Amino acid sequence: MKTCLERVARALCELDANPPDATMDGKPLWQDYLPEARAAIMALREPDAAMIEAGTRKADDGQKNDLGGIYRAMIDAAMEGAPNAPPTGT
Repeated sequence: MKTCLERVARALCELDANPPDATMDGKPLWQDYLPEARAAIMALREPDAAMIEAGTRKADDGQKNDLGGIYRAMIDAAMEGAPNAPPTGT
């Protein structure tokens, strides 16, 4: 299973129109995007008010043990209003 860090780095690599499994000098190209991936993840480390509200709402709906669902709800809230963001729930 790929880590979140690797998935973000791969997504950034693909955003630059590179094939997902491209290599350069025998090394996966996505690894060159690890610094940017780390920065993006760290920027989300502190939730904003909308993220906290979404997570709280999900937990209050009797789903407090659904940590994955709470996490996704918080990320979806972070993406609301972002240009070119996929619709919530996809």
